[in-house]
Amino acid sequence: MSNATYNRYWAEANQVLYGQLEYESPADQSLQPKDREFAFQHLALLYIRYIQIYRKLEDAYDQMLHPQKRRLLKEVVVAVMGRLLEIKHYMVDLECSDFHNFNDILLDLKLTPDHLRLPIPRFYVEERQTEIQSRKELLDKLSAKEFGFGDIVSAFPEMTVAEAVRIIQTNERGRQGKLRAKYMRDIKLQAQREKDMIGNDDEKEVNEAAVKIQRIYRGYKARSKVKKMLLDELTFLGMATPHREPKTDPSTKAAINRNRRKILQQQYEEDYLQALVNTKEKILKVEGPDMKEAIQDDFRQWYMEYKRVNGKFPDFPEETVWQRAGFKFTLYQPNQTDPNGDGDKSKEDEKPSTAASGKDAKKKGGDKKDAKKDAKKDGKKGAKDEPEEDNEEDKFKYDQSEYLKQIGSEQGEYAGKWRCKDESDNFAQKHDQEIIKADKRREVEAEIKKDVFEVLQDELKNLKLAVEREKNAKGKKGKGKGKKGGGKKGKKGGKGKKEKGKKGKKEKDLTANRTMESLVEELIQTGLLQKHSSISINQYAGDFNLMGVSATKDIVITPSMAELQRVLTEYCVIPMSLPIVTVTYPKVSSILLFGPHGSGKSMLVRAIASEIGAQIFNLSPRNTASQYSGKANVTKMVHMVFKVAKAQGPSIIFIDNVEMVFAKKVPKDDTSDPKRIKKDLLKNIKSIKEASERVILIGTSSKPWDADVKSMLPLFDKILLCPKPDYSSRMLIWKQFIGERVGDGQKPINFSLLTRMSDGFSAGSIRLVCDRVLTDRRVKMLRVKPLANNEFVEQILNMPPENKEEDKLYSDFFEKSPLLKKRSALLVVPEEEASEPAKKPAKKK
Repeated sequence: MSNATYNRYWAEANQVLYGQLEYESPADQSLQPKDREFAFQHLALLYIRYIQIYRKLEDAYDQMLHPQKRRLLKEVVVAVMGRLLEIKHYMVDLECSDFHNFNDILLDLKLTPDHLRLPIPRFYVEERQTEIQSRKELLDKLSAKEFGFGDIVSAFPEMTVAEAVRIIQTNERGRQGKLRAKYMRDIKLQAQREKDMIGNDDEKEVNEAAVKIQRIYRGYKARSKVKKMLLDELTFLGMATPHREPKTDPSTKAAINRNRRKILQQQYEEDYLQALVNTKEKILKVEGPDMKEAIQDDFRQWYMEYKRVNGKFPDFPEETVWQRAGFKFTLYQPNQTDPNGDGDKSKEDEKPSTAASGKDAKKKGGDKKDAKKDAKKDGKKGAKDEPEEDNEEDKFKYDQSEYLKQIGSEQGEYAGKWRCKDESDNFAQKHDQEIIKADKRREVEAEIKKDVFEVLQDELKNLKLAVEREKNAKGKKGKGKGKKGGGKKGKKGGKGKKEKGKKGKKEKDLTANRTMESLVEELIQTGLLQKHSSISINQYAGDFNLMGVSATKDIVITPSMAELQRVLTEYCVIPMSLPIVTVTYPKVSSILLFGPHGSGKSMLVRAIASEIGAQIFNLSPRNTASQYSGKANVTKMVHMVFKVAKAQGPSIIFIDNVEMVFAKKVPKDDTSDPKRIKKDLLKNIKSIKEASERVILIGTSSKPWDADVKSMLPLFDKILLCPKPDYSSRMLIWKQFIGERVGDGQKPINFSLLTRMSDGFSAGSIRLVCDRVLTDRRVKMLRVKPLANNEFVEQILNMPPENKEEDKLYSDFFEKSPLLKKRSALLVVPEEEASEPAKKPAKKK
């Protein structure tokens, strides 16, 4: 797409943002949500709209070439991302659930569930590409251990020697039988040919051969035509994907165009940075001396004029006032008062009461005291009622956000600089030199002001001292008293410092005498810091639940795979991409992913690490077994992991089978002592809860009910269920797994049949079926023997049956999470409270 397209994306997103800001803070207070249900509908609408804005802005930023526009656009993208996460946390607090259904709202907005997919902010990894590459090279150099996928399941089940011999015998007998049948068929065909050759004319034989060839060709042509018509119809209905040539495929062209624009972005960025340096040097050299001289002349003229009018020298302006853009010396500065009593206009604006006389001020002071007394009297009567009313009014107000102010200021900057700017002569979208000059002039002026500030301040101070020496010839008084008073104060201050020192206790650093490089090397050699291959979170194939409604009263909202993917993007990926200073919402520092085997828990961890360029520290009991034996060494190990993770963020601390760390009873055959890191883990997790730390702890479990729930759940901020795929998700998974090995050019497979037969299967089970069917030998034979549905059906029938009792255990454990307990208390209304509204009107009558 062209530059104009991405400029249009930005303009459209800004227009929608303008309406969004008006909707968030309506002028009419009656439009503010008053109850929980209305508040959730309000937030859900904002949430969906912000996702659409974010998608458009992220695409525009990723492809825009203009370096100055990219800087402003990035600030807008970051502000929208932050506001999106704020609204998400508001909805979670309101509904007490991490997962929500928006199908009825999407229907009203004429959107599809795919519009809810959150794109990954690509700029975060691209800006850190050099750092990520150097870390990968270090891991490869030190032969780091590969991050695995939990328990490795063999593609084929184990068998005994007798079963293997029986299979070999069966196949050998079949092979021999096929050869004998082929031999007998060849004999019969040869005999038939000899019989036909006897007593037949050549002319008759040729005619029969021609008719036979025509019949076969016509049948082939008719079948090809019908097949093409069927494929066109299925493609038109969206039930089949059209086969595209790589050269003409739009996605391939888009990828090539994106790579080309990325190269141009880098070139334009280098040109822009060089222009900044050159322009600043030129302005400093050409206009700098004139600026300095003009400031000094204005300063001297100012204090001489002030001295002439007021008979004394003025006070030097404060540094904050001095450094303001566009500051000029005037007769009365904002921090000075007019000796004639007129006062400063700015002060009148800030404090209207300064214009009042002393009597009025006293009256106002008296009124304030009387008001305080009345407030105390009234407070004794209704102190309990007033706060509740205020809380009810402010309970559902969500427009007090720093991100909204940031979006509003950036919209003003966009309107002032870019909305109406004529760029017809900047087709290549390079930097704007005039804007650079204006910015650098302000920057040079600020630097000159900073350099001249002390000089001018000393000059004015010396003038004042000279005048004072002339007026006062007497010595200074009260020096001794001042010193004594200062000494006493200093002693008191010293005591205060000691008291503060006693309160602030820092944790002891167990590895204070070691460098960060040595700690990293040790963690790699012991297998705690592992390398991982890149994978996109979009490869976690899944679709949305199309049957849910937003106003549900169910305690447990079972998520779909696409919803889980979106929630993990909101809790793990996007927060890591935001600047630390802008975080104004609760940080999610630890997550528990639980679900059946093969539900994609380890894959999601690897995908999150790939999307944010994070390192993975594996503290799983199986990985730490037989290492760092002894209590002191275990404490040192956990301390090292958290220290390096915080120093080299973003980082993921991963614990597989986390239920073993908090197990009620460790099996006798388990020699890994999984509970040994429990105490140190609970102690160190507090250090990563600060907003400045880019570290997240992710634990996975297939049997969370085996743990001591009371001690395990407080460790995690979020507890998320990894579900089994529903019908639409299984359809996507079958297409993805078979398409990875086979491609699009094979005979169509009945995916609907496979999806129905695999009901209750996890994604890992479907992968296992595909691996058993699509072996390397079978893939090589595809040209000769196309795939058939029966091959998959046979392997599906050989899979172990679904354990429905396990699904009930997962649901019961999910209900024990703190968030769902709040939701249960929120939705279940006691009978006494339900009957109260009916009684109250009777009393009034």
